[in-house]
Amino acid sequence: MTRWAKIGLVAGGYLLAIGAGAVAGHLYDMRVSALPYDTSGGMYAGGEAMAGLGAFLAVALIPTLVMLWFLRANLRFWQGIAIAALAFAGTGLVAALLFMLGPGAPTHPILMVLSLLGLAQLLGVPLWIAAFVLFAFIAPARPARRLLVAAVGIELVIGVCATIHWFLPGSRF
Repeated sequence: MTRWAKIGLVAGGYLLAIGAGAVAGHLYDMRVSALPYDTSGGMYAGGEAMAGLGAFLAVALIPTLVMLWFLRANLRFWQGIAIAALAFAGTGLVAALLFMLGPGAPTHPILMVLSLLGLAQLLGVPLWIAAFVLFAFIAPARPARRLLVAAVGIELVIGVCATIHWFLPGSRF
């Protein structure tokens, strides 16, 4: 398959994802406009946006995976992905620990951002673990796979922190 055919296939997949999002939003709008109460227009619009975005993201997974498969031969790309994943997981671990250590809301802006990142890490652990495991399977080179496995390990530690935080409320390290 030529490079332009690969680009066309991935771009076509993303166009289909955009179409799926638009159709899902339209179907949501048709269903909700038939409801008897029309007092919360902003809530209906938010629901329509979530329906469209959810459909887009679900369909966009396929061209994204195809693109990653096509980029399998690019070792520098995968090494960059692996380093970025490890940096993301490491920063997330620091943020999650800061989120769990502090007794209250932080007052310094940098600590506020880290606290928000920590919360996002605690909530997104299953997604990041799944993504990094998938990337580790797709990655063509051993060094990239090792870094991605290390990122998975860090995310598993964040998962333990999340379990402690959600199931033992009020406990601090």
